[in-house]
Amino acid sequence: MSLLRAAVVAALALTATPALAHDLVPGVSGLTGGLLHPLLVPAHLMALAALGLFLGQQPRRTSAGLLAVFTASLIIGVIAIVSAVSPVYQGDVVLAVAAIAGLLVALARPITALLSLSLIAIAGIVLMLDSVPHEMSMQTTFLALVGTVIAASIMITLVAEAGRALTRDWQRIGVRIVGSWIAASAILVLALRLAR
Repeated sequence: MSLLRAAVVAALALTATPALAHDLVPGVSGLTGGLLHPLLVPAHLMALAALGLFLGQQPRRTSAGLLAVFTASLIIGVIAIVSAVSPVYQGDVVLAVAAIAGLLVALARPITALLSLSLIAIAGIVLMLDSVPHEMSMQTTFLALVGTVIAASIMITLVAEAGRALTRDWQRIGVRIVGSWIAASAILVLALRLAR
């Protein structure tokens, strides 16, 4: 009987495929999956949009420095993942970042450089920690993370530049409204998660 069990287990093991918990588009992984990841995860999309609008409200020189900090923090996040850091609540922190950035966009008031740097640095690290694909291959995982770094950096830059181009009063009010919607949505989802 144990020989039959062993044969069944072996047959099932041979037909198994890798578990892909972060496979957002079936069959798409690696660099392409990483490039699509920030666009297809709603919490990441909200956080990147709010952060981009926040950067668009800053002076161009400050915005460029904060963007460099964001990209560096994404890379730090990749290093943390490669070093086997496994945080627990990074999804909730991504939502909190979206809420804070959205509120700052809605307020449209100057804030301290330390708060700006902290928000941007934390955002980049937790976005990466929440982007870990559950691949069996280290190479595929690394390519997916590189794709996420590229996509997140490009997206936040494009949103910042689009926000900066909106200079009329009614356009700036519209940006503030979008920021408040992002904040409200993130706070609602975070409250529902924490209520469980």
